Amino acid sequence: MDPLAAIFDEIRDAYTLGRSGPPRQVGERVWLLPTDDGGVAIKLYALEHHARAAKEAAVLAHFEKHGDARFRVQTLKRTTTGAPLWTGAGSHAMLTRWEAGQFRTYDTFSPAEWDALGASLAALHLSLERLHLPSLDTIRARLTAIDADAVRRSLLDALDRSRSNDGAANLRRYVELGLRMLDRYYPGSIEAFPADDPQHPIHNDYNQFNYLFTGAPPPLILDWEAAIGAPREYELVRCLNHLPLEAPHLAEAFVLAYRRVRPVNPARIAWAVDAACLQHALKLWVVQGWLDDPSRFAAHLSGAVTMASAMVDARDRLVDFFSRCVQAGS
Repeated sequence: MDPLAAIFDEIRDAYTLGRSGPPRQVGERVWLLPTDDGGVAIKLYALEHHARAAKEAAVLAHFEKHGDARFRVQTLKRTTTGAPLWTGAGSHAMLTRWEAGQFRTYDTFSPAEWDALGASLAALHLSLERLHLPSLDTIRARLTAIDADAVRRSLLDALDRSRSNDGAANLRRYVELGLRMLDRYYPGSIEAFPADDPQHPIHNDYNQFNYLFTGAPPPLILDWEAAIGAPREYELVRCLNHLPLEAPHLAEAFVLAYRRVRPVNPARIAWAVDAACLQHALKLWVVQGWLDDPSRFAAHLSGAVTMASAMVDARDRLVDFFSRCVQAGS
């Protein structure tokens, strides 16, 4: 028997699911399994990724009875024994109720949808303050683990390796931007870190790829496996990326909606801008991916260049934007 088919059979048994049809792959690690009541989404994790799988399942288990209409998340399915996660011989799986909807690019969101997304994020943050995950990774640990000199060496090494490639203009541009952003944003992200913050969980991937629009706002927020602990201001800045520069009225709708639900500490805005912008200098996976397979990673690299180009000299504008929004919401 096909190993994957055997896994799905075991999952059906563990959740007492009927055989309404074969599973259909809808994402890199996600399958839709038809059932009599609308279907389930099955997300598979490699056996060695137990901690990641358990974390995502724990977050959704926390939300099971939230009762807050300001946000929507996937509905966790439990095994017949009540476990939030299934473990087989070679993998783990998390099951959620299948939700029909569509993904859209950020430039199609209306002001009302940006407002709903801002309120949703704030309400999620409030709820997550009551969730305590064991051994939660934090943004502080990630920042302090950065070896700035090693990052510079990696970028410069990539530059050397690309010199003989006539099609490497985008890579060379990203290296230049990455080095400038590292110098500009790394010091403040370390020196001004709000050390008194408990670093409760954040989504850490709150963007267009994880908003499922289902007809009525707010969108369903998917994919919690990247969750880490962080000051909330970090995610508020990070998830908007260059929107405050490109469409400030839409970004303002988001921030003001967030501020209506949950307070923002204005003293942390400059740090949050530094920490969020720094991430655009650290996309070494894109650099290495392009060096290994230029055609596959060309779009990733182009996106990294676009974002870094927008943000490399925008610190003062971003700090001013968020500070004004926070004051306007007071």
